[in-house]
Amino acid sequence: MKETIEDINADIELQYGKKNMDDNIAYILSLLEARMKDGVLDDNIPVPSHEAAAKTILLLLDRPELSWETICRENRVRNVMEYLFIRAHNHYDEVHDFVCVLLRNYVKGISPQIVLTFMNAWRFAVCQDRPTRFADEILYPEYADRILDTLRFLLDGEVGRGAALVMVCARDEGLVRNIAHAIVSTEFGHISKTAYNNYLHERFTDKEKNRTIGTLRTKIGYTKEDDGRIMFIDQHLSRKGLFFKLWRGIKSLTS
Repeated sequence: MKETIEDINADIELQYGKKNMDDNIAYILSLLEARMKDGVLDDNIPVPSHEAAAKTILLLLDRPELSWETICRENRVRNVMEYLFIRAHNHYDEVHDFVCVLLRNYVKGISPQIVLTFMNAWRFAVCQDRPTRFADEILYPEYADRILDTLRFLLDGEVGRGAALVMVCARDEGLVRNIAHAIVSTEFGHISKTAYNNYLHERFTDKEKNRTIGTLRTKIGYTKEDDGRIMFIDQHLSRKGLFFKLWRGIKSLTS
């Protein structure tokens, strides 16, 4: 019998264990939730030492097999994690400047390249470029980068009917929720409100929809089961996708 993607993933988990990222995100969110008092975030977190920050960054990048809960058993590492992911939520510039000092000043055991690699991921996690309202409508945040890249490809040069066709197909496929122009335009500002709205409820032909859906499935990399479930073919998440998922979790607790 031919194995399905679910069978293969189950076999991988049985042999090698489950991925850490879901547990890591849950752990960071538990730290954040513990600092929520009557709906207000207590972000009075002391500035860590450069040595503690360097150690934490090295652990995150070089020891991915270690869970974040494990490395945070050391108090100074937990302090760094809270400073990077909780303090930065409302004090981005302060924490960004702190990390930049690591780049400008030599810290034993950590190179500028390592700091740059970490900063690229951290910057997305605390959202210097915060996800748009449309990005928040994506139903699979961990694959948001793939979905957005594919939508940008399909929407290139489309301002009205073509744009409506793409967004209707994305909604019908179960990739996104709200496709109202007020939401979509936060990510795709080139789409014309009047032209888009004129075609948003048009009855597109099966040929048109099937062609667009085929491109969505091929470029994003997913299949749909008979019951409508989406199965992503390559389930390896990018760093950007992982931190996008973390951002959505943080936002859900602080909004």
